[in-house]
Order: sequence, then structure tokens, then C-alpha cells
Amino acid sequence: MKKLLILTVIMSLAAGVASAQNYAFVNSQKVYQALPSYTAAVAELDSLASSYQKKIDAAYAELEKQYNNYLVVKNNLSADDQQSSEDKIIANEKKIGEYQQSVFGTDGVVAKKQEELLKPFTDNFNEAIKAFAEINSIDLVIDVASSPSILFYSPEKDKTEQIIIMLK
Repeated sequence: MKKLLILTVIMSLAAGVASAQNYAFVNSQKVYQALPSYTAAVAELDSLASSYQKKIDAAYAELEKQYNNYLVVKNNLSADDQQSSEDKIIANEKKIGEYQQSVFGTDGVVAKKQEELLKPFTDNFNEAIKAFAEINSIDLVIDVASSPSILFYSPEKDKTEQIIIMLK
């Protein structure tokens, strides 16, 4: 409810600002998809993430196998051996979790690679938007791809194709 109220207030303010100023709509998703080098970078990133995920899945499968083997022999082990086996399983699970965090966490390998591969595109996109806005005296540019709450916009205000042309 609180989000809906905040969203309504923001949209009302944006509507008020937009009515008093020159504005344009751009679909950033469509712009990025029109750039072959961007889609290649995303494919490379997806491939990297997929290969890491396969390693993690294999490690978890091995951990599950280790745990199932432990369950089979548990009743034949002494209390100390049971504790030792459980500790090894828990340590392995923790190790896998830490590895997963190092790969997919906010400062992980994939996040760094994403920054390396995609930041140039976002920087170029932002510069193109800024240049387009300055050249055409546009005060407000709204990205319809990241604003799903926009229920209607005028197609003649959509400047996506012009941004694509600027970036190619």
C-alpha cells in the first residue's frame, strides 16, 4: 500500500513536471538489443555465469552424495566419527556457499565481469541520451523499459530509434 502511494505521488509529480517541459520516451532495452556488441557481451556474461553455476551444482551434487553416504554408515560409526563426518559435511557446505558468494555475490567474479563488459554500453547510452536531450532541448527523458507503471505514452514522443542511430 505504501509503495502504491509513493508511486502515485512520484507519477503525479512526474506528470506535472512533464506537462510543463519538453519530454521524450526511450526504451533502453530496445536500444541495447539493437547493438550487436551489447548482445555479444550479454551472451559472454551468460556463458560465464552458466559455467560457474555448473561447477556449483556439481559441488552441491557431490555434497549430497557425501551426505547420503554418511546416512548409510551413520549407525555403524562411533559418536566421534559421526561428529567428524558431520563436521566435514558442514565445512564442505560452507565452503561451497562461500565460493558461490565469491562468484555470484555483489562483489563476485560475475558482478565484476558484468561491470567490465556492460559499463561502457551504459556510459555510451547515458551520454547519447544527454547529447540528444541537449540538441533537442528536451528537459525530461523517461525510460519506458524500466518504468512499467507508465500506462500510456505518445509514440511521437518515443525517441528510441534516434538514440539507436546515435549509438551505431
